Amino acid sequence: MKKFFNILLSSTLAFAVGSTIVSCEEETLGLGGGLVGGDANGNVASYDVIAYNTYYDSLKADQKVLQNAILGAYQEPIFGKTKANFISQFRMNTTGPVFGKNPTVDSVHLFIPVYHNTTSDSVITDTINLSKPGVKPEDSDTILIRKTYKVDSIYGKKDLNMKLNVREINTVLYSDSSYYSNPNHRAQDQITINPTILGSKVIGSKVQNITIKEKVGTTNIYEEKVGYKISLDKDFFQTKIINNENTGLLGDYATFIRRVIQGIDISVEEDNGFLFAFNPNQLAIKMYYSNDSSTEGQRNNTSVDFSFTNVWSSTTGYNVQVNQIENSGKGSAFVNNLNDPNKMINGSSRLFLNGTDGTRVNVKLIEEQINQLKSNIAANNWVIIGAKLQFHIDESYNFPKPGFLMAWNNYKKDGKYVNELFDDVLSFYNAYPSNVHFNPFVGGDTKHYTIDITKHIKNMVELGKTYEDQEMIVTMGNFLMGTSDTSTIFSTSPFYRNTIANPYRVVLHGNASEDVEKKLKLLVYYTKK
Repeated sequence: MKKFFNILLSSTLAFAVGSTIVSCEEETLGLGGGLVGGDANGNVASYDVIAYNTYYDSLKADQKVLQNAILGAYQEPIFGKTKANFISQFRMNTTGPVFGKNPTVDSVHLFIPVYHNTTSDSVITDTINLSKPGVKPEDSDTILIRKTYKVDSIYGKKDLNMKLNVREINTVLYSDSSYYSNPNHRAQDQITINPTILGSKVIGSKVQNITIKEKVGTTNIYEEKVGYKISLDKDFFQTKIINNENTGLLGDYATFIRRVIQGIDISVEEDNGFLFAFNPNQLAIKMYYSNDSSTEGQRNNTSVDFSFTNVWSSTTGYNVQVNQIENSGKGSAFVNNLNDPNKMINGSSRLFLNGTDGTRVNVKLIEEQINQLKSNIAANNWVIIGAKLQFHIDESYNFPKPGFLMAWNNYKKDGKYVNELFDDVLSFYNAYPSNVHFNPFVGGDTKHYTIDITKHIKNMVELGKTYEDQEMIVTMGNFLMGTSDTSTIFSTSPFYRNTIANPYRVVLHGNASEDVEKKLKLLVYYTKK
């Protein structure tokens, strides 16, 4: 399957750009209209820009942007430590359940499905004969099939294990509220977590699933999802669920999430290991219980399911979910770059981006350079056929290469700063991830990222459009995709993107790089009339 993080999207806070630190938050050319024929001889001219880092330390991180979520902990010397926990409501699949006579909870399991590698050479399969242990199974025998997969959404130290813990939260979450990744800035983001651990599991880079069936049977007697399976405290569910059968508290969803179980928190104990991604819609809890049978001395075995579906589910889902992220201990190279008092005048030699911590790159188009481009067009009969910014990776940092960067335009309109997608996103065909004009996928041996703003530049120099105090804002990640059409962006809002669930980090050459060939510049491709 495709590497998960290369196609994810998320969201961050929308604030006016200006200060350095704000609390809370194969190459293509785009072609415009009125061009000379395709056989024209193309040329390229470069123009200086100014680029520097800003930092927003809290990102929008609730179910409205969580097509995917992230869990775990990882630290390295440049961007420091990232530690992510996940909070979610969940609901019974039925209201007003009847549990029968003398019901008793036997076991409860939380499943966290993960993205995994299904290629045959990475799957280990074991078969056990349950009917005749130790004997080769015959067609009529019941068998257990255990498959082991490699998790392919891991970022960090894949050889380490971590311990997942599940706890109850004691805060009611509201679907019409917004929640952000750093709970230390706003009171509404502070969610109380009960210290009692309901269940734990040591996890690593491999996951298993179990299937039980007759050897030649076409249906399964039992099948688990592929992912991490955590056993939860059955006494907790006996008290919260079974014992509330006749109280009326299980009669509707609103009462359940306010007065029975507000939700759970999933976190790791360690501060350094790995981060992994998962689809929060696919989490599930199954409670197994038994009750008295009409046959004396026997018990009936049955189960109840609890769902975690949110607004991105193919079926209606209303659960509130929050990804909380702790970022700390950034290295001196990053901090010195961020605190450089002259960066808005001279730009920076290096540009730092990390999805989960809200780093951004601000790129200024220099007015004198744009005027020079206009003069060249007028004096030399140039026709623009392409314009782009090319961000070269500084490979000395040796970070795994992210698949996408994304960008939008921030400028002052009617006295207020606005954030808008570039016309090059909206006016050209962009089918993610394979046929992309604006920010094509970077894979293989490609060592730079392209942001194509052909139409935007043509609007400025040919049509005279102006954007007061404009800056391009560049972040890690990509746009959120539609649930029914995963090649089309979900929203024209630039803040619907996958930043919060994207642990990739990268260091890029800036406009002040000492490497002349890799300096960030505006590249304008033209032909002559």
